[in-house]
Amino acid sequence: MNYADFEAVISPSRMNRYLAAAGNNTRKAMTLYRLNLKASQEMFTVISVFEVALRNAIDGHFNLLWETIGCKSPDNQVAC
Repeated sequence: MNYADFEAVISPSRMNRYLAAAGNNTRKAMTLYRLNLKASQEMFTVISVFEVALRNAIDGHFNLLWETIGCKSPDNQVAC
Protein backbone atom coordinates (compact mmCIF):
# COMPACT_ATOMS: atom_id res chain seq x y z
CA MET A 1 0.00 0.00 0.00
CA ASN A 2 1.36 3.42 -0.84
CA TYR A 3 1.61 6.12 1.80
CA ALA A 4 -1.23 8.29 0.45
CA ASP A 5 -3.67 5.37 0.69
CA PHE A 6 -2.33 4.39 4.11
CA GLU A 7 -2.67 7.96 5.39
CA ALA A 8 -6.19 8.26 3.97
CA VAL A 9 -7.27 5.17 5.90
CA ILE A 10 -5.48 5.96 9.17
CA SER A 11 -5.88 9.79 9.03
CA PRO A 12 -3.35 12.52 8.33
CA SER A 13 -3.40 13.87 11.89
CA ARG A 14 -2.51 10.45 13.32
CA MET A 15 0.17 9.75 10.72
CA ASN A 16 1.81 13.17 11.17
CA ARG A 17 3.28 11.96 14.49
CA TYR A 18 4.84 8.93 12.86
CA LEU A 19 6.01 10.93 9.85
CA ALA A 20 7.75 13.43 12.13
CA ALA A 21 9.37 10.62 14.14
CA ALA A 22 10.56 9.03 10.90
CA GLY A 23 12.14 12.22 9.59
CA ASN A 24 9.46 12.59 6.88
CA ASN A 25 10.32 9.15 5.49
CA THR A 26 6.92 7.72 4.54
CA ARG A 27 8.11 4.09 4.44
CA LYS A 28 9.59 4.39 7.94
CA ALA A 29 6.44 6.15 9.18
CA MET A 30 4.28 3.23 8.01
CA THR A 31 6.72 0.79 9.60
CA LEU A 32 6.59 2.69 12.90
CA TYR A 33 2.80 2.62 12.80
CA ARG A 34 2.77 -1.14 12.20
CA LEU A 35 5.30 -1.68 15.00
CA ASN A 36 3.11 0.38 17.32
CA LEU A 37 0.13 -1.82 16.42
CA LYS A 38 2.11 -4.95 17.25
CA ALA A 39 3.26 -3.50 20.57
CA SER A 40 -0.32 -2.51 21.39
CA GLN A 41 -1.56 -6.02 20.60
CA GLU A 42 1.02 -7.51 22.96
CA MET A 43 0.16 -5.07 25.73
CA PHE A 44 -3.58 -5.63 25.34
CA THR A 45 -3.24 -9.22 26.54
CA VAL A 46 -1.18 -8.19 29.57
CA ILE A 47 -3.57 -5.36 30.43
CA SER A 48 -6.62 -7.62 30.04
CA VAL A 49 -5.23 -10.23 32.42
CA PHE A 50 -4.20 -7.54 34.90
CA GLU A 51 -7.68 -5.99 34.77
CA VAL A 52 -9.36 -9.33 35.58
CA ALA A 53 -6.89 -10.01 38.42
CA LEU A 54 -7.44 -6.52 39.83
CA ARG A 55 -11.24 -6.83 39.69
CA ASN A 56 -11.07 -10.22 41.42
CA ALA A 57 -8.78 -8.82 44.13
CA ILE A 58 -11.10 -5.85 44.72
CA ASP A 59 -14.11 -8.17 44.87
CA GLY A 60 -12.32 -10.42 47.36
CA HIS A 61 -11.37 -7.44 49.50
CA PHE A 62 -14.92 -6.10 49.66
CA ASN A 63 -16.41 -9.54 50.30
CA LEU A 64 -14.02 -9.92 53.25
CA LEU A 65 -14.95 -6.44 54.45
CA TRP A 66 -18.67 -7.25 54.30
CA GLU A 67 -18.10 -10.47 56.24
CA THR A 68 -15.93 -8.69 58.83
CA ILE A 69 -18.64 -6.15 59.65
CA GLY A 70 -21.25 -8.89 59.90
CA CYS A 71 -23.05 -8.42 56.63
CA LYS A 72 -23.52 -10.73 53.73
CA SER A 73 -21.98 -9.72 50.47
CA PRO A 74 -23.84 -7.23 48.27
CA ASP A 75 -24.49 -10.14 45.86
CA ASN A 76 -26.86 -11.66 48.43
CA GLN A 77 -28.94 -8.45 48.50
CA VAL A 78 -29.01 -8.34 52.28
CA ALA A 79 -28.74 -4.92 53.90
CA CYS A 80 -26.88 -4.37 57.18
